[in-house]
Amino acid sequence: MTIPSPEANGPDCDFYEAFLSSPEYRASRVRKAAVLATVIGDEIRGARVIGDLGSGTGLLKRELERVSGRPIVGFEVDPAVVIERERTCVADGTRLPVADASFDLLIVNHVYEHVPEPRSLFEEVSRVLKPGGLAYVTAGNRWAIFEPHYRLPFLSWLPTGLADRYVRWARRGRSYRGIRFLGYRPLRRTLNVAGLHVTDITERAIRSVLGRAGGSRWRPFWRILSLVPRTARTRMLHWAPQWFFLLTRRD
Repeated sequence: MTIPSPEANGPDCDFYEAFLSSPEYRASRVRKAAVLATVIGDEIRGARVIGDLGSGTGLLKRELERVSGRPIVGFEVDPAVVIERERTCVADGTRLPVADASFDLLIVNHVYEHVPEPRSLFEEVSRVLKPGGLAYVTAGNRWAIFEPHYRLPFLSWLPTGLADRYVRWARRGRSYRGIRFLGYRPLRRTLNVAGLHVTDITERAIRSVLGRAGGSRWRPFWRILSLVPRTARTRMLHWAPQWFFLLTRRD
C-alpha cells in the first residue's frame, strides 16, 4: 500500500490527516468492510439496529451498508473528519445521545486508543446494547512494531512527550494527537466492565480472512502457527499487531 507523504506539503502537515484524504485510505475502507462482512456477517444480518461507534470519515460505514444491505447509524466526535454524513451523528462515544438498550450490534473499530478514558467507552457500550446484543471490537496493540496511524516503528511504545518529539523529528506532524494504545492484559481489564462478556475472536477473524485476496500473504505464516498447540498459539496471538473481540451484553 502506498502511503501519502506529508513531507511534500511541509513539516506542519499531519501524516494521518493526509492519509484520511488519500485514495489509498478509501481503498482500505473497502477492504475493511469486506473483512467485517466476512468475520461478523451473520451477526450483521441478524441485527435490527446497528451502530458504528467512532465512525470517523463514515466511508467504512457506507461501504459496509452497501455490502450488507443494512442501514447503520454512525457516531463521530470530530465533525471535521466526516465525509459520509448520511445517518451520522456528531457525538462523544462515551456519552451517546441514545436510550439504554438501543442497539443489537455495535461496531467499535480501532477507537479505544483515541479515548482519554477507554473504560468509559466500554461502559457506554454496555449501556446502549440490548440484552444479548453484541459489540465487535478491533483493537491495536501498543507493542506492535509499526504504529498504524503514523507508520513509524516503535512510536506507540514511547511515553507521550517522546512520542510527540519523534513525530516532529520524522516530519509526520506536530504531535502524536493524544493516541494511547494498551497491551493485551491492560486492554482485557479495560473491556471487562459490568454487563459485558468478553470473547477473544482473533483466531476466528484470522481464519475467516485467509481465504480472501488480502489474506493470501499470511497463509504460509498461519500454516506454521497452526502447528503450535492451541494454548501456546493463543498466548502468541496476545502479541499480534491487533486483536478482535466480541462483547456480549448479559441479560
